Formats: sequence, structure tokens, C-alpha cells
Amino acid sequence: MSIGPLSEWVTAAAEIAAVCVALFLPVYDKKQEKRKKTRNMKAIFRFLIRKALDEKDTSNLESYFKISYLVIDSNDDKQIYSIVQRAIEILNDKDIMQDKKETDVEQLLEYLK
Repeated sequence: MSIGPLSEWVTAAAEIAAVCVALFLPVYDKKQEKRKKTRNMKAIFRFLIRKALDEKDTSNLESYFKISYLVIDSNDDKQIYSIVQRAIEILNDKDIMQDKKETDVEQLLEYLK
């Protein structure tokens, strides 16, 4: 019994590699796309929270929050939205001093990095 020519072994290895790429590349691409989407969402929320803190106006932050809430598709997104919701509550609370708001919001922004 012979093991066959080397060219057939190389061809078989190439076919196995092609099948592996065909099976796992879509999963990898989807994971990368989700990671990029989450990163971008965090960056936008960080920007909007800082802007709301500086301008003392949360209307843009609340609008973006309400619109983007419709596309939640993972537990990571739910955690991000709970952090943003807490930031909105802090920013809208009239009883909290501005210095305290800034420190509380900065602590929340650390979670969005």
C-alpha cells in the first residue's frame, strides 16, 4: 500500500485549508464587525456624555440613546446602555452639585473605555 504522490497530499491539505476558511471566516468577520460596532457606540456615547456635561443639556444624548436602544442585540450592549442611562439620570438630577456630577460621570466614563 503506497501513500501516494506528494502533489496529492499538498492538494488535500489545500482543500482542507479552504474548507476551514469557508466555515470559519464568516464567524470571524461577524465577531469583528460586532466588536467594531460596540467600540464605535462607546465612543459616541463618551462624546455625547461629555458634551452633555459641559453644556448642561442632555437632549442630544437622550435622543441618540432612545434611537440606538432599538438595535440592542447582546448583553454587552445592555451593559453599555445601563451605564449611559445612569449617566443621564445623574446629569438630569437637579439636587446633585456640578462637581459631584463631574466626578460621578467620569467614573461612569471609565467603564465605557
